[in-house]
Amino acid sequence: MNKISQTVPMQYDTIFSPFKADEFDHALSFLEEKGFSGVELAVAYPKKVNTSELNKKLNAHNLAATTLSTGQIYGLEGLFLSSFDDNVRKNTIDIVKGHIELSAEIGLPVVTIGLLRGKLEQGEISDLLDNFKRGLMPCVEYAFKLGVKLQVEPINKQETVLINSVKQCLDFLRELGDPENVGILYDAYHSDLEDGDMLAAIKAAAGRIFNVHLADSHRGLPGYGDIDFPAMYKAIQATGYTGAYALETLVIPSVEFVNEHCYQSVVDIMK
Repeated sequence: MNKISQTVPMQYDTIFSPFKADEFDHALSFLEEKGFSGVELAVAYPKKVNTSELNKKLNAHNLAATTLSTGQIYGLEGLFLSSFDDNVRKNTIDIVKGHIELSAEIGLPVVTIGLLRGKLEQGEISDLLDNFKRGLMPCVEYAFKLGVKLQVEPINKQETVLINSVKQCLDFLRELGDPENVGILYDAYHSDLEDGDMLAAIKAAAGRIFNVHLADSHRGLPGYGDIDFPAMYKAIQATGYTGAYALETLVIPSVEFVNEHCYQSVVDIMK
């Protein structure tokens, strides 16, 4: 059965969670009480995580870590994999390897490569993509050794110049040689903006979707915007997908509204 997950930060707050980083224990209790079975962890510095303590907390609340979100380090230290600076790429690779090691110790959640690839960077797109490949491949190889999966997230062009659509992501994966441990994080919000026909994009990505983010056309909870989530869910399930459905939304119109309706908004999709 697919896990229902929610983004929760561990070290630094994120606009994509109703919980603050210092509310981590409360967040786990809340998710368990609501009926969630998974949690997506936003982690900037993976080597600072006490994995033994984290495993105890996850087990105590019957929650599985479904994904490790990595993008916070871009804002904190300006690290990204498509940089023209060799030292920046090297330091970013080291951070990603830390996420891979963390994943290996907490049940193998998929490690996301989202804005960690770079955002609105200057330079030719082809050169940035080449830099991204050079930065990503050591991470792919290291992850393979530890049995960890990575996922590249197509993100709309207002947020990044690299890999905006599912098609572009599939093309990029082919250029990498289609490594078996690298797939796609399918985000409904970004797909609605970039893919045109969301259902066709899902069909094209069959077998390559490792995780699903749920956010509606206004980037709030699903069911309160314009995306046809039941059709999207049916299309994804038709691909044989067995992974998690994770809420990664803006906290709108309020924390109280999100916390009241979060779980039911996903359950309604999966009816």
